[in-house]
Amino acid sequence: MRLNKWLAEQGVDSRRKCDEKIFGGEVSVNGTIVSEPGYRVMDGDDVRVDDVKISIERRLYYLFYKPKGVLCTNDPRETDTRVCDLVDSMVPSRVHTVGRLDKESEGLLLLTNDGDFSQIITHPSYGIRKTYVCYINHAVTYADIEKAREGAYIDGVKVVPESLRLMRSSKKGATIEVTISEGRNREVRRVLARFDMRVKRLKRVRIGKLGIAKLKRGAIRPLTKKERDELVAMARNTSADA
Repeated sequence: MRLNKWLAEQGVDSRRKCDEKIFGGEVSVNGTIVSEPGYRVMDGDDVRVDDVKISIERRLYYLFYKPKGVLCTNDPRETDTRVCDLVDSMVPSRVHTVGRLDKESEGLLLLTNDGDFSQIITHPSYGIRKTYVCYINHAVTYADIEKAREGAYIDGVKVVPESLRLMRSSKKGATIEVTISEGRNREVRRVLARFDMRVKRLKRVRIGKLGIAKLKRGAIRPLTKKERDELVAMARNTSADA
C-alpha cells in the first residue's frame, strides 16, 4: 500500500496532510527517512512519524462540540489548548479533526482516525454542507442580506453561500444563518466582512444532517454507522452532481 494512504488509514491525518509530513522528512520506514508518498509499505514494516511508531488501529468516528478558544491542531509545540487536549481522555486512541474551526469559533467538529474518511468530507470537490449561526454586533437589513447572497471573492475564488437567512435584527445586533459547502480559512467571517457585517460570535450548528441540538459545549459522542454512511453517501452524490 502507498505510504500516504497507509498513514491516512492509521489515523495520522488526512492523506493531503500525510503528504506534507512525508515531504517534510517527518516519516521513516525501517529506520530510513522516506520522502516519496508512493513508497510501498509492506506487512511488518516499522513506520514512524517524528520517531513515534504508528500502529494499526480500529476506525473511530466522533462528533464534538468545540468550545471557543480551542485550536484544531495536534502540533505538540502549540501552547494554547487544543482539541486533542480535551478529547484524548475520552477516546481509546488518537484522533484528528476533520477540517477546521478557527480559534474564536465554536460548534460542531468531526473527529476521526480514518484519513480516507477525512479526505472525503473535507475535499472541495465533495462539498458537504455546513451551517453556521453568526452573531453580528450591529443591525442588519434584508437589503444587506440580498447583497451578501451574491457572494464575494475569497483568495481569488468567488464564494456564494448556499443559503443566507436573517434570523433577527435590532439596534443591539443581528443573528444570521449561513450554509456553505466550501472549506476555506475563516470563510464565513470573510464573506460577511465584504458586506460590512462584523461577526462577534460564530457557531457551526450543522454538518450535513448532523445537528448540534443535544450536544453540550465540550461534549463528544460517537457517530453511528448510519450517520457515517450518510455523510459519505452525501459527499459522493455531491461530487457526482458537480
